[in-house]
Amino acid sequence: MRVLVVSDIHGNLEALEAVLAAAGPVDRVWCLGDVVGYGPRPRECVERIWEVAGPATVLGNHDAACSGRLPLEGFNPAARYALRWTMLQLGTEHRAFLENLPEKLVLDEVTLVHGSLRAPIWEYVFTTEQARTNFRLLETRLCFFGHTHVPFLLSEEAAQRGERPLQPSDGMVIDTREGRLLVNPGSVGQPRDGDPRAAFLLWEPEAQRLTFRRVPYNIEAVQAEMAAARLPQLLIERLALGL
Repeated sequence: MRVLVVSDIHGNLEALEAVLAAAGPVDRVWCLGDVVGYGPRPRECVERIWEVAGPATVLGNHDAACSGRLPLEGFNPAARYALRWTMLQLGTEHRAFLENLPEKLVLDEVTLVHGSLRAPIWEYVFTTEQARTNFRLLETRLCFFGHTHVPFLLSEEAAQRGERPLQPSDGMVIDTREGRLLVNPGSVGQPRDGDPRAAFLLWEPEAQRLTFRRVPYNIEAVQAEMAAARLPQLLIERLALGL
């Protein structure tokens, strides 16, 4: 079985379609949240994720804000502006999909969350200390999370030794047969690790193998759509920078 794991699509349909094409045939798609926010195609991204992942999707903080489950005050000004614009684009059925997303899912031997096990929609996991805290809450062998927009890999043993997390590169393959892991595939729609290509993860349970992947997409087309929608210039410019 091959599972495509995606996170932080953020209304970027061009990036999402590039990822779906690059992944090739898969048996399942799991989504780690933030389907909407920032980007110019929130309706289409909700519809596409509902089509390919359906209930195997967890709630992100931008999803929560757009469905009325989270106030906008905790977001920075550019994000708030984009969220208000996004809310106007969504229909009743799109909001209902987002409103009913769970904060955590356990599928087979994997836990899915957007932010962390400790704070599923808000905590950013960047450090070894944060990882150690979350390993204490982990009840499965693997945890896939997003929210930071940066690929991340750390085993429980490495965290206990105080080692720093790995930032996996394109094509890196990980054997998962030993130990427990915290894994972030990076962002589909707005990477922030200096690489503007869309990021995703392929999980093969029988082979116990993770493969981190990147794929280019038409960033200029997305920027043009964002400009036409008068979304904040900061959000437009950062797509090409991967920041």
